[in-house]
Amino acid sequence: MSETDTEIKEPEAGPAETGQRALPVPAAETAATLPVPVKHSEFGQGVRVLATKFYLLASSMSIRYKIAAALVAVLCLSIASLGIITFNMQKKILKGEMAKRAGMIVQNIANSGKPALLTHNELQGYSAIKDLEKSGGVVYAMILDSKGSVFAHSTLVQSGRTLSGAADKAALAAPGLLFQEAELNGVPVLEASIPITARLDDKTLRIGTARAGLSLKDLHGAIRRGKFVFAGITVVFVLLGLVISFALGKLLTRQILVLAAGMDVVSKGDLSRQVKVEAYDEIGRLSESFNNMVGKLQEKLKMEKYLSQSTLQLISRRGGLDEFKLGGERRHVSVLFSDVRGFTSMSEKLDPEEVVGLLNIYLNLQAEVVYQFGGSVNKFVGDEVMAIFTDKDSEVQAARSAIEMQRFIKMLNKARCSSGKRQINVGIGVNSGEVILGNMGSERQMDYTVIGDPINVAARLCGAAAPGQIIVSRSVARALGKEARFTQLGPIQLKGKKDAVEILELLAIPGATRTSMRRRANIPVTYSLSGLSEEKTPAAILDMSHGGCVIRSASPTGVGGLLEIEVEMPAFPGPHKLQGVVRHVKKIEGNYLLGICFQGLSEELCNTITEWVHHIDPRNA
Repeated sequence: MSETDTEIKEPEAGPAETGQRALPVPAAETAATLPVPVKHSEFGQGVRVLATKFYLLASSMSIRYKIAAALVAVLCLSIASLGIITFNMQKKILKGEMAKRAGMIVQNIANSGKPALLTHNELQGYSAIKDLEKSGGVVYAMILDSKGSVFAHSTLVQSGRTLSGAADKAALAAPGLLFQEAELNGVPVLEASIPITARLDDKTLRIGTARAGLSLKDLHGAIRRGKFVFAGITVVFVLLGLVISFALGKLLTRQILVLAAGMDVVSKGDLSRQVKVEAYDEIGRLSESFNNMVGKLQEKLKMEKYLSQSTLQLISRRGGLDEFKLGGERRHVSVLFSDVRGFTSMSEKLDPEEVVGLLNIYLNLQAEVVYQFGGSVNKFVGDEVMAIFTDKDSEVQAARSAIEMQRFIKMLNKARCSSGKRQINVGIGVNSGEVILGNMGSERQMDYTVIGDPINVAARLCGAAAPGQIIVSRSVARALGKEARFTQLGPIQLKGKKDAVEILELLAIPGATRTSMRRRANIPVTYSLSGLSEEKTPAAILDMSHGGCVIRSASPTGVGGLLEIEVEMPAFPGPHKLQGVVRHVKKIEGNYLLGICFQGLSEELCNTITEWVHHIDPRNA
């Protein structure tokens, strides 16, 4: 092999490119070099795990990051595609121009070298090559004779050598203009070769080959500089895209965050707030729809206050309109009637507004007790309350409700009396039995109520009860058993009944132990252990009566501990320090609920708390 063969190198090609067969590899080498095959099941499972992790990561990302990632990905793909197409076209054009120049140069070498070959004038050939080499960019140029030996070369030491490399053979065998890429001393070269022919007796003879190599270094440098510029532009546009995408994401997610905050408020039962609409697109219209929905829910809740609990339960159980038909079913229920004593004479002395305000306080008290024991208020008839209990132990729940009603009313009357306000006393009648429970009324308007003789008897028992008295029928007393305490009142003749009815006065029953009603609240307070007043712990009162409260705190406190609670609220003029003993502790969701029993409260503060518990705010009604 000649020196030229060692300097001009062809890019390595595989068997498919060269048309040669691949040599067989020994089995030992194959086993040593080939990777161990992976089971398809394990590979597929790994892919599924990676896909699941990517999906979970993508789904947990903020929307603004998703928008930014999507926009940047599209931008990068677009710029990369444009760059690839641009650089390929640029490279193709530049190579085409260089190929034209190389072709012209090698053609000139062939034209100038033909006379030199015919006359065997090596100096003339060398002179022609040197003149063309001055045009710039020519790495080498040569004229080969018909045998493939160097007739003239831009480097004198190459003259006379026989070239036998792959590129040399390709140039000698080419019937026309041929372009090849090679490398000379680390410099990429585009070589052009063309046969040198002569006419002899109407025959065309190949007397030699002209070859010239042009440096591709400048071409590659220009493309490389273009790539750097393009990469810089890409970085600038990606950064600009990030800024735009984050700004767009913030703009889009702002309304979503406002809407999410509104949903959180509504989920906690507060329907008084509506979200602020800050956009006019689909998300803005969604916010408007949310506000409309909250408005409809407010209307629904207001309408529900005019329906009994039993009616609401019926509606929730039966969704189809065909289910709401007139008629009912036979059920065993307990019925409680309570009625204000002396209401008619009191109404004559007071203004209607004062009567309504006073009556609502006591009706609210009785209704809350009924709900607490699983009953439902069927209706309010003036100063009268009708409640229904449908559970298996309906008599027990109705009796406990009656006991607590009278206890709470007694405590409320005591508090109102101390401040010179009017009080109300009620009489209560309780009865049980088989009734018809269902829809009564007309096709246009109906009510879910109870009809039957036990209802009439309960109403008559209520009418016979004295202020503060609870009268029950024999059937109720029998169901309550020996644990309840009664006073025999003997048989009485009720209006509309042929036979006398045996009645009893209910005095007490286990399970109705509270002497005063509690009110739910969320009052911020601070408390400290008795004797450690400097170490104050923030907390909140969740419900309270004059007898005690439940406090939510982040710090545990042992049962039996004496606490000093500092509370300040508009209902209690001035700050107050309440003392109480911890009766029970319960941990819920990282917080501690402390059951507190108050000690040493003044009578005035007890009465103030009791009136606050039973106060009705018309704005919340």
